[in-house]
Amino acid sequence: MSNEKFMYNCFLCRDSFQFGPGLYDGKTIPLYGGITVCMGCYKWNWDGWNPEHEDKLISHLNEKGLPIPERNEKGWLPRGE
Repeated sequence: MSNEKFMYNCFLCRDSFQFGPGLYDGKTIPLYGGITVCMGCYKWNWDGWNPEHEDKLISHLNEKGLPIPERNEKGWLPRGE
């Protein structure tokens, strides 16, 4: 069986990662309409999404008609779990 159908591109950094049987090297974020990010981006943004990602995230939320989450104490968009 080929792993190609289990390969995703990170919503934020666009790197490819496996997200399927045997290895789930990413995270789906329901708060942002179900975007999927690689574990690197997820772990490095533990304290909220770095402001460099803000335009992309807000644009995505607006396209999907979803609310923009309340910012955290740092003024950053929360990562979501």
